[in-house]
Amino acid sequence: MRRWGLFLAMFLSVAVVLFPKVSGAEEKISGRFVYHTLKVETVEVGDVPGHINGITQNAGLLFYSNGEIAMITGTNLFDYVDGKGTFTANRVYNHSDGSTKFVKLIGTATPVDGGKKSVFEGTYEYTGGTGRFERIGGKGTCKGERLGSSKTGGDTYMDFTGTEWKK
Repeated sequence: MRRWGLFLAMFLSVAVVLFPKVSGAEEKISGRFVYHTLKVETVEVGDVPGHINGITQNAGLLFYSNGEIAMITGTNLFDYVDGKGTFTANRVYNHSDGSTKFVKLIGTATPVDGGKKSVFEGTYEYTGGTGRFERIGGKGTCKGERLGSSKTGGDTYMDFTGTEWKK
C-alpha cells in the first residue's frame, strides 16, 4: 500500500512539471474603438503616382460590449496607392485597473467619397498583456472607417468581434 502511495505522489509531481497548464475557456468579445490621429508622416515611394508609405500615431477609447472602457494608444504603418492598400497597427489597450492588452491588427483600406474617408477591414491578434491580461490570447475581425485623408489624419472607428482566452 505504501508503494502505491509513493508511486502516486511521484506520478503527480512529474505530471505537474511535464504537462502544460490547461488554458482557459474561450470567451466571445466585441465592441468599438474610436481614435484620433495625432501625427502622420508619409513618404512618396516614386514607383507609381500616388504611392505612399506612412506611419501614424493615434489615441482614443475602446468601448467593450460589456460596458468596460479602455484607453488606446497605437501606431499604424501603411502602404497605399491612391489611398488603397494595406496597414499594420500595433495597439496598447490601457484599462482602469492598470492592466494592459497588446494587439496587432493587419488589414486593408479602401478610399470612398473621393478619398474624403476610407473603409477598413482586418484581423487582430493579442500579442501579450499585463495584470489581469497576463498570458492572454485572442483573435478576431474588425471593420470601420476613417473620416479624413491618410495624408493628414482624421478620426477612425472600428467595430470588432472575436474570442479571447488565457494561455
